[in-house]
Amino acid sequence: MRNGVRLWIGLGLMAAAGSCAGRNLPPEPDSYVAADAIGAERAAELAASPAATWLDDLNSTEMSTLAREALAGSPDLQIVEARYRAARWRARGAIGSNLLPSLSIGVDGTRTEEPIPNSDERIRTEFMTSSVIASWEIDLWGRLTARTLAADLSADAAEEDLNGARLSVAGQSSTAWVSLIEAQQLLALAEEDLQTRERALDLTQRRYDAGIATSLALRTARSQVASARAFEAQAQDFLLIASRRLQEIMGRYPDGTLRADGDLPQLALIAAAGAPEDLLERRPDVLAAESRMRSAGFRIHEARANLLPRLTLRGSAGSTGEGITDIDDSANMVSNLVAGLTMPIFNGGALLAESRATVNDRRAAAAEYVRTSIGAWREVEAAISADQSLEVREREFASAAEEARAAQELAEREYSRGVASLFELIDAYTRRIDAERGLISARAERVSNRIAYHVALGGGARTGGIDRRQDAAR
Repeated sequence: MRNGVRLWIGLGLMAAAGSCAGRNLPPEPDSYVAADAIGAERAAELAASPAATWLDDLNSTEMSTLAREALAGSPDLQIVEARYRAARWRARGAIGSNLLPSLSIGVDGTRTEEPIPNSDERIRTEFMTSSVIASWEIDLWGRLTARTLAADLSADAAEEDLNGARLSVAGQSSTAWVSLIEAQQLLALAEEDLQTRERALDLTQRRYDAGIATSLALRTARSQVASARAFEAQAQDFLLIASRRLQEIMGRYPDGTLRADGDLPQLALIAAAGAPEDLLERRPDVLAAESRMRSAGFRIHEARANLLPRLTLRGSAGSTGEGITDIDDSANMVSNLVAGLTMPIFNGGALLAESRATVNDRRAAAAEYVRTSIGAWREVEAAISADQSLEVREREFASAAEEARAAQELAEREYSRGVASLFELIDAYTRRIDAERGLISARAERVSNRIAYHVALGGGARTGGIDRRQDAAR
């Protein structure tokens, strides 16, 4: 009776352990979560991350709101986040599987039946077995530690990939918002151009009916109206494309109905980028490349240690009996303890080849780190130099647009009085539209470049660059 009680207690502990293991599963959702369903705590975490804090530096509430929604609802971002969490859980599992002993218990039961010769009866035999098995490899050469550290660093790299993806989504959504405003302004300009050319056609038609204008002038005016309608249709298509692109990034249905209510922000002077070496400490892609390079170094140690002997301790205990109450009798249990030392002798050169392969993996990871670092510096330098040229373009296009508008008004008055020709009026229209388009594009491109500058800094100048107020106080 006492043996049976111990057995049922043991089975109860096994069931409890399995239940606890199931309850300790990660609480992450197992499917896509829309932006409006992530919860207030999760939304606050995303809003406070370096991927989002720089958004407020551009002083555009609408852009910041849409970008934060994209951080919460982007399907691409949730893919990267799920992969990171999977890598982190596997790294945690590697600690237990590599460095800690393994322990398992089991209960087996068999039943056999044999016929009795010259009889209809059968002999039935029941046989029960219980076992406890423990195994532990002693980490003599640091092989298991190196494997564990490599897995942990790979998870760190995946985390930096997630940070980089968040930063990229914030930049993409902000740039898409800029493109949406640009498309709206270009459509408004195309509609205005169509109206001005229709007015010119109406005036030319009246002058032709009066015998003042020629057939060439009338057909030219009609051609200009048709071209303006074609440009308007093109601008409408560009607006739908820009709207759908922003909706796609945010995880919304891309019906093309999203419109921007605000205007492009007025940009201040570009903030200080800090020292070049500081960039290496805050760019997620650089940090990910560094973690992968360090992980590759531990892989080299693991591969070399695979060539050395391994010491493993194994222990087992078990009992057998004819009934379930007979298999937990500690007095009759058979125990076994083995210490084994094994060393690979011949495996076709696989271990040596793997060791040499990991050296080249480490070399590739180091080169990747250098390439990523140089690319990060290039992006920052390119954004700074582009901001200067775009500022000049914006200023000069603004001046050109102002002069072109005045020239157009003058040409319309002179054409209505018969002083200027239709071709002079068309030329004035064309110059004004070209200057207005150039101004809209230059402004949008400069804001997009400023967004790229903040992204290139790994989270904005305010979160990573030089704090001039602190420097002045020193």
